[in-house]
Amino acid sequence: MQISQTSEQIRALSALQEKCEIQTVTLLSGTMSRAKDGSTFNPPFLAKPVITNVSALRLDSTVVAEISFEYSAWDSSQPAERLFTVNCTFAVSYALLGGYVPSQDEITSFGRGTAVFNCWPYAREFLRDITARMGHQTPALPLLRIVPRGPDMPSGKKTIDAAADPDLLESEPD
Repeated sequence: MQISQTSEQIRALSALQEKCEIQTVTLLSGTMSRAKDGSTFNPPFLAKPVITNVSALRLDSTVVAEISFEYSAWDSSQPAERLFTVNCTFAVSYALLGGYVPSQDEITSFGRGTAVFNCWPYAREFLRDITARMGHQTPALPLLRIVPRGPDMPSGKKTIDAAADPDLLESEPD
């Protein structure tokens, strides 16, 4: 999974990143559902991680970002059958140093870049724990990578757009 940012967005998040320290990462919510016992599935299985929401804002001398993840596991049937779905939302807070007041572009780019990257290991751990409790083998999830956005970016890659527009996610390839 990739986070794609333009050079301008990377500069914006870097400006904020240099003037803050991470304080906490907190689980805000988590839900899960699995197929009923006795369900039959066809291997191989596919886990699809998706970032469903990112929001970030400044509260006095703190920047708080909320990041929501969804993980679904599907079998190879036609049509595919879902084994389970796990949703979780984390809040990550950062103390602003030296009275720094970031711009809205810095906050947005930081939330959709650095904050997502900081929450990813917590979301992976949540998935590992909850899938084990559901009796499933934990799926291997991809690394989260921040990559430059440019005209030569390969199509078909899952990316999170770091722009400040309301359409956060690009379509996911099947």
